[in-house]
Amino acid sequence: MASKLTLALDAETVKKAKAYARQKNLSLSKLVEFFFVSLTSENKEKSAALFPVTAELAGMVKTAKINDQDVLTDALLKKYL
Repeated sequence: MASKLTLALDAETVKKAKAYARQKNLSLSKLVEFFFVSLTSENKEKSAALFPVTAELAGMVKTAKINDQDVLTDALLKKYL
């Protein structure tokens, strides 16, 4: 169930927060809710998954299956040859 909350913030802070929320396609209310959830969550994985920035960044880096031994061998070859 949603409840109303009144906050008193600096006008410049509100302006920046609204711009950030708009950029992330979120309402300012949802952004504040994400923040409070992250502060109060006992499960850190759950709170991290809620942040839109985290969701946006997830999967951006493709990882190749790298064998540690191959990396070490390559480094030693470059160093000593």
